[in-house]
Amino acid sequence: MNVKNNNISLVKILFILITFIVLLISFFAIRLFSNYADKNFSDYAKNTAENIAYQASSFDIYPNDDKITILKTIAKSSLHNDSNIMMIEFLDSNGSVFITEKSNLYNPQKFYGLKINTPINSLKSNTIETIGYIKISISNENFIKQIKIQKIFLIIFFVIIWLSILILVLVYKLILDRELKILYLGLQHILDGKFGTKINIIGNKQTQSLIQIFNDLSYKLKIYEEQNVENILLERNKFEAILMSIVNGVVVCDNTDSIVLINSAAEKMMNVTAENVIGVEIQCYSDFKGNYCFKEKIEEFKDIPLENILKNPPEFTVTIDKKIIKCIISPIFMQNEDYVGYIIVMLDITKETEVNNMKNQFISNVSHELRTPVTVLRTYIDTLYTMFDELDEETRREFTATANKEVTRLHRMVNDILDVSRLESPDVKLEKENAEITKIIEETISSMQVLANEKNVQIVFIKQVEEIKIPVNVANIERVFNNLISNAIKYSPENTTIEIELKNKDGYIDISVTDHGCGIEEKHLEKLFDRFYRVENSVHTVKGTGLGLYLVKTTVEKHHGGKVYVTSKVGEGSTFGIKLPKKDESL
Repeated sequence: MNVKNNNISLVKILFILITFIVLLISFFAIRLFSNYADKNFSDYAKNTAENIAYQASSFDIYPNDDKITILKTIAKSSLHNDSNIMMIEFLDSNGSVFITEKSNLYNPQKFYGLKINTPINSLKSNTIETIGYIKISISNENFIKQIKIQKIFLIIFFVIIWLSILILVLVYKLILDRELKILYLGLQHILDGKFGTKINIIGNKQTQSLIQIFNDLSYKLKIYEEQNVENILLERNKFEAILMSIVNGVVVCDNTDSIVLINSAAEKMMNVTAENVIGVEIQCYSDFKGNYCFKEKIEEFKDIPLENILKNPPEFTVTIDKKIIKCIISPIFMQNEDYVGYIIVMLDITKETEVNNMKNQFISNVSHELRTPVTVLRTYIDTLYTMFDELDEETRREFTATANKEVTRLHRMVNDILDVSRLESPDVKLEKENAEITKIIEETISSMQVLANEKNVQIVFIKQVEEIKIPVNVANIERVFNNLISNAIKYSPENTTIEIELKNKDGYIDISVTDHGCGIEEKHLEKLFDRFYRVENSVHTVKGTGLGLYLVKTTVEKHHGGKVYVTSKVGEGSTFGIKLPKKDESL
């Protein structure tokens, strides 16, 4: 745009300059021509007068009839032959007019011209003697007409010269513009990365040099591109591969907050594709619920002084469609310290947050569960210690039984906590033996019968085979059955039935425990076997540590190579089951 404006300004300047020069030359030329015409007319008038005076000098100027007739003839002849002569007067040596001849066109009031007074000289006795005078009035009207015509032709001549020069300038400009436009298009090709573009036109001396320089530059850029593009692409691919392979999410924004780069991990966290978010301001990103997840945090980041950001890059947490994302944001500077944007590193801490929440819940539950038996034990033992002699035998037995029950409960809870740590250790390997699985289940049912009787719950054992031995760690498998059956009793309404079913299938034994209690919502099923996870609502009010089912899963899957499963329907009951392999290759 600037080049075009400069060209227009240059043309205007040239146009004004050429016009001024032509007008100046025209003015002086016309002025000189006018002066020349005036002088020419003056010379013409003088010569005409002298010519008539010469004719009259042949006669003595005395007023007699013969001479008067001759002079009149000369006057009339001159008037007839020269239409510019309006009046001729002959005067004697004393200046008295004795002959006057006028043209029919002569009008004293409208006369414009010259009046010439010329002496009539005669040579007598080798002496020049003035014998009279001739006075001529010569009109310049015809001369003026001729001069006007000549001036018009002169003006036309200069106009033609002016137009010719202007046309030449315009043609030169058009040619120059064409060459510059072609050169501009060539540069545009270079800007678009089309190296090797060549301009094949012959311009004037100046533009031809520029075109040659352009062709040389384009050729060298082409060679440079061929030599370096492969390395550049290789380095770029390496950078993109490294960026895309980073497990943490990475989002790069420019100084206008527009997203310019995003890796695959960030795409998964934000549930987007790069094509949909590149060029979009990150403050405008929203999750499926329509929440602008980054808007407030980015505005806070911009309000932080740069010195603080450089010392301690700000961290913040956002929630994206139930995922909890920890973000670390850092500014990006060029080598010349120009600010060009910022980079956001994203870490999905959803699982860690859930675990921390479950740990906190676990600590709360354990604190509550431990406080209850400890409080009961302290109260009953303190009462027995201080009032033993005052209590009857039955009361002492009741207090002792309650204390024993709470000690057992406390012991079980401590064991669960210790077993979690032990079973999670990679160095622990449980001792296994080929044990009768039916017998283990029956013994567990027998130990749980007292608890079942308290709620009038009936336990039914359905088995496809009477006896079958599989490799298990008896103590830990007993704990598995104990946990499953005790949970079924806890969540079973009074006067209901619990079915324990043993199935002999190819390669494994399937044992399931089914209750007819309140059931569990489907959204909780996949997390039931997670550590510290508990379903707490208006239905599930039984307290616990949240480690029982986790111990079941760890024992069965990690140490026995089996599988745990659960099915449930709210209001109808739940089925918890395990699958144990019939053989263990380690034995």
